[in-house]
Amino acid sequence: MRYAWVSLAIVAIWSSAIVLILSERIPNPDNFYLFIMITTVFLSYIGFRSPR
Repeated sequence: MRYAWVSLAIVAIWSSAIVLILSERIPNPDNFYLFIMITTVFLSYIGFRSPR
């Protein structure tokens, strides 16, 4: 896979987010979901764009 580091980073972010949400350490997970989604989109944009 050409962009393995990006895929692994996204999986790591979502895995840790799932653990935090299920452990109920976050009182309002809605804002956290939004933060994780924005982070994923930003990381995907940087990591998956084609080189110039």
